[in-house]
Amino acid sequence: MSSSIYSTRRWRKLRAAKLALQPLCEPCSRRGKLVPAYSVDHIKAIAAGGDPYPALDGLMSMCVSCHSIKTNARDNPHAFGKGWKAAFKGCDLDGRPLDPDHPFLASSEG
Repeated sequence: MSSSIYSTRRWRKLRAAKLALQPLCEPCSRRGKLVPAYSVDHIKAIAAGGDPYPALDGLMSMCVSCHSIKTNARDNPHAFGKGWKAAFKGCDLDGRPLDPDHPFLASSEG
């Protein structure tokens, strides 16, 4: 089903555009590591109702390691307790939580 989109020309162009815009792994970059991205991940999984061809901000450039961690956590939420977001624990270089749903970030908006 969703795997068939990855063989389309439209996906290949979208993937290439995302990697051209963001050639480094986004989770690694937030931790101050400069690691080349080879994977492009849907932030909202297609299986969860995500758009197969979202805007570029609906995609995340990732290294193979981070993509594997996210995929494993998504497919096996008990592996990390809270699903894929818990797989990327810690803070960015400015001390902000990596988890976009962390309560600290909600309290600092507005």
